[in-house]
Amino acid sequence: MNMDRTGKCRFKSAAALGLLAVLAIWPGLVRGEENKKGLLGPWKATAELSFVVTGGNTATSAFSLGTSFTRKWTNDTLLFKSYILRSNSTMTIRTAQGTETDFTIIEEKFERLVSENYLLAGQYDRRISKKLSGQAGLSWDRNRFAGVDDRVMFTTGVGYAWVEKARTQVRTAAAMTYTVRQYVGQDMASFAGLRFSVLADQKILDNSSVSTQFVFDDNLKRMKDWRFDWTNSVSASISKSLALKISLRMIYTNVPALQSLALFDLGGLPTDLFVQVPLKKLDTFMTTSIVINF
Repeated sequence: MNMDRTGKCRFKSAAALGLLAVLAIWPGLVRGEENKKGLLGPWKATAELSFVVTGGNTATSAFSLGTSFTRKWTNDTLLFKSYILRSNSTMTIRTAQGTETDFTIIEEKFERLVSENYLLAGQYDRRISKKLSGQAGLSWDRNRFAGVDDRVMFTTGVGYAWVEKARTQVRTAAAMTYTVRQYVGQDMASFAGLRFSVLADQKILDNSSVSTQFVFDDNLKRMKDWRFDWTNSVSASISKSLALKISLRMIYTNVPALQSLALFDLGGLPTDLFVQVPLKKLDTFMTTSIVINF
């Protein structure tokens, strides 16, 4: 895919997200609802921040930031969320130059990116009945270490609230999807698909809760090309605005992207040839983060 086609794809994604926001905000404008007081007005926002740095003999850094912005009306809900994950490592090679009794230490440092993951998504929900709602969404994500250069997904479907209590919430959703995807070093592909998701929250104590979110996507053009994204988390409130959260996220891709590897002969000499090898199917992310509620 050339840069012009990539630019057009991203422009269409941004335009669709803007249209989604207009459609969701419009009902409140028509009814002339008054803005709620607060830092972000009628919006409810959360941010999950995690940052780890090591130094000395080894140097690594890992940073993740997840945000969500939600606005609700009587029958309408608008959600925007984003996620950034970057991890770097610095390798130091030390050598000595001189004689056995008089030498100088020489250090060379090489920094490399070892992990990155980006997500931007928006979803609009319209309540049809007490339990049933219609949904439309758009998302973009990138995870080059898993072989995903760009993936844009449009979704439209219905959601159902099985349990809506103060301490327990269980929701499911089913949707049709349309995906435009490009793996690293490969051509763009587009296909229709199906999505099924489950979201459950359970409050354990007054200040702690557990939650799980499972999302399954299938490619209708190639049925074995399915994947799931499953996140389990435990959180404990420190105050009204702060909480600690531990999460385990598992992303499984049944047909992973291919990686191009240089081919060497049996003697260890390069052949100037390359072979295509599938990446691992399962990626896991374990994070401990501070949650800030606005």
